[in-house]
Order: sequence, then structure tokens, then C-alpha cells
Amino acid sequence: MDSHKTIRQYSHNIDNMAQPKRARMSHGKDQDSEYFRSYSDIGIHEDMIADSVRTNAYRLAILRNFEKIRGKVVLDVGAGTGILSAFCVQAGAKTVYAVEASDMAEQIKRVAKGNNMAEKIIVLQSKMEDAELPEKVDVIVSEWMGYFLLYETMLPSVIYARDNWLKQNGLILPDSATLYMAPINHTDFYEERLTFWEKVEETFKVNMSSLVPYARKCLTEHIHVKTIPIENVLAQYSKIAHIDLNTVTTSQLSHMKESFTFQCYGCNTLHGFASWFKVEFSADVELSTSPYCEDTHWQQSVLYVDNPLHVEQDTQITGSVVLTPNAEFPRFLDIDLKYKMDNNDDVHKHYLMNDVIL
Repeated sequence: MDSHKTIRQYSHNIDNMAQPKRARMSHGKDQDSEYFRSYSDIGIHEDMIADSVRTNAYRLAILRNFEKIRGKVVLDVGAGTGILSAFCVQAGAKTVYAVEASDMAEQIKRVAKGNNMAEKIIVLQSKMEDAELPEKVDVIVSEWMGYFLLYETMLPSVIYARDNWLKQNGLILPDSATLYMAPINHTDFYEERLTFWEKVEETFKVNMSSLVPYARKCLTEHIHVKTIPIENVLAQYSKIAHIDLNTVTTSQLSHMKESFTFQCYGCNTLHGFASWFKVEFSADVELSTSPYCEDTHWQQSVLYVDNPLHVEQDTQITGSVVLTPNAEFPRFLDIDLKYKMDNNDDVHKHYLMNDVIL
């Protein structure tokens, strides 16, 4: 798939509830089938291609690497609409194997024919792990990144392709990924979600303030996808994971742990932690989802805390984060967050990333 992000579109506007734009990932035993079926919806691919930061980064990276692609064999893992395959042909690839498990595979054939590339783009409708290629490849290209970088767990398919089909010293695009996190203030969202219930009585003459504790629980048990303004970031960000796609193993992805230390900039309220990622390509191209960069459809992934904390200049926040695929449903992501402010007691919170709320 061109990407990764099966989500539930979520709105808190009681007058205009949004319809789901993407399918929620199934909790059933046949999770992969539901996952791939969701990528047959053209709307997902429209969102991703319309993300010009994302699409231009891939196009630039592929075209800048034309000397390593020209006359070579390329494997596009999770090809989606086939746009990355087409970029590779434009860069001079001799053959591109576009592996796509969803029914979008048939649409790739149409795209290839419409661009006079049908003889060069060979479409294989299959999971990467089940695909049989007639030859080894010189280059692997894939857009595998999910929310919080690892949500949907597509990276193991790229690792499988690397280990089984990439020639020695072959090229991987992108070839590294780094995940970051920082503490944030988000009063406009966090506080308004809770005070909403306190204000119901003003309009409807029914006191609903007793729902505030439950509303807080619901707010803080999910991962939210939000655009965080840079002025809401409370400290210098910290790296919480780094992946070298040339060497990383699936075993390493099964348990990723990193510690962090933040020094706060000034007086404010800590409402949670925001995460974002950067991937880098050979030929000095990078794609970042940082709040300090141009917006992407990934935005930032936010973990809200149960009890907001007051911070001051140089308040120290220390802790650790552990990322693991969910044991029962491996396309979901378990996130264990532990943090403390100065010398206060540790706070430990677990998030099951089985859904993403916009």
C-alpha cells in the first residue's frame, strides 16, 4: 500500500458528525484481509497523493537517484496506486515489480497502461511475503510509514523484501527513519473537551458535569492525530527511536525502548506528548512530519495525560517510552509511557493504538 493509515474519522460537533473516511482496522483473526480490503477504497489513496509534501519527497528522492535506478530492477512494496512505480520508470528503471495485496492492483495496471509503462511495470497482487519474483532487485521503494511511524506494522514487509529479494548493496528508499517526541500544551482541545460537559446545562438545563471524569478517561485512552502549533511545544524534542532500514530486524521492532529528558521552556500546562517522524533518502532528501515543518496528512500523534501538570522554566520531565506490536493483533501498536516531573512520583500509562482519532 502507498501507506498505512486505516482510521476512524471522529468528530465532536454534535450538529455535523463526520462519516468515516477510512475503514477501522479489524480486531478479528483475519486482520490482514480487512486491512488490505480497506486499501481498495480510492479515498485513502487520494488523501495520500494529495499530500504534496509526501508525494514530492518521494518523487524528488527517486529522480535524484536516477543514476542508481536507470536500467535497474525495482521492487515497489505496497504499491497502492502505482505512483511510486511510475516515478521509478520516469527515472529510467528497466523493470518495476509493483506488489500490492489489495484490489488496487488492478488499478495499477490501468495507470501503467495510461502512462505507456505497461511493459515496464509488472503488477503482482499479493502480500509481499507471498510474492514470487522472477529475479532479484536492485532497488526497493516503499511508503510504509504509519501514524506514530509504526502503526499498521508495514515495515516488516519491507524487511522481508530486503532480506529475500534485494541484491547485495542494493538501494532502499527511504533508508532510515527517526521518531521524536516532545511535551505539549493543548488547552484549546483538552480543556474544551472537558468543559463542554460542564456547559451543557446552560443550553439544555440538564447538569452533565458528572460525565467529566468519564470524558477525561475517553480522551486519554486513545492516540489522537492533531496538528500541534509550534508555540504549543514545551521543550526541545527528544529522539525515541531510530531505524536503519539496511540493517534493522523484525526482532528489533518487537520491542523498542528509549529514555527521554525534557527541560521546559517556561510557565505552562502540560497536557500530553506529541510524536512525529522523519524519514531520509539517499541523495539528501528527507520527509518530516514535524510541527516545525510543512503540514502532512500524518500531522502529529498525541498522547494525552490523565492529569495535566503545571510546568515552569527548566522544569525537568524524564521518562521512557516502549513501542511493541500488539501480541494479539500485530498491526496495532502498544505504547507504554512512563514519565515524572522533577522529583515527583513516576506516572505510568499504557496506550493501545487500535484506532486513531482525528
